[in-house]
Formats: sequence, C-alpha cells, structure tokens
Amino acid sequence: MASRNNEIKIRLNDDELSFLNDKVIKSGYSRERYIRSLISGIVPKEKPPLEYHKLINEFNHIGVNLNQLVRQFYQQPILETDVRTVLNQLEDMIKNLDKQVRTPIK
Repeated sequence: MASRNNEIKIRLNDDELSFLNDKVIKSGYSRERYIRSLISGIVPKEKPPLEYHKLINEFNHIGVNLNQLVRQFYQQPILETDVRTVLNQLEDMIKNLDKQVRTPIK
C-alpha cells in the first residue's frame, strides 16, 4: 500500500460538517476512511445494530440444526425435496434480512 503523505484541506459549513459526521458515525468508519471510500466510488452503508448479528447467529444455528436433521433422516425414507425447500427458505430469510438491514445511508 502506498503511504499517505498528501493532505488536503476542505472547508465545510456547520450543516455540511454535521451531515458528514452523521454519515461517518452511522457507517462506523473514521472520517478519513469514509471519504476515501466515497472517492473510490463506494458509498458506505450503515453498520447494522448488534441485534442484527445476534439474529444472524440464530439463523445460522437453525441452519446447522436443519443440516443435522437432514443427515439423520437421510438414511430413512424422507422427501429430500421437502427438506431442501425448508433450507432454501431459511437461506432466503437470511438474504432478505441482510438486504433490509444493510441499506445505503440516506
């Protein structure tokens, strides 16, 4: 990585600074990282709340349990398509939750 020896100065009014600081806080980035991301064409998203991570962990535990059930019942006559349907629904739930929570900062 190239060293960062170049510094620029920018003047903002109170509203602009407040707006920038609000975006920075919501992203969880430093102000410098936030601005570098914007320069790179990446609009940082709002970091999800702690509950989001807890919920994702719960979904992961459910997925692990479902996989264990699939393995357990694999030897017995069971409709694999039914089990796969449930697993696909769980995966869709996780993707939808992630999409809803990780929306761009407005």
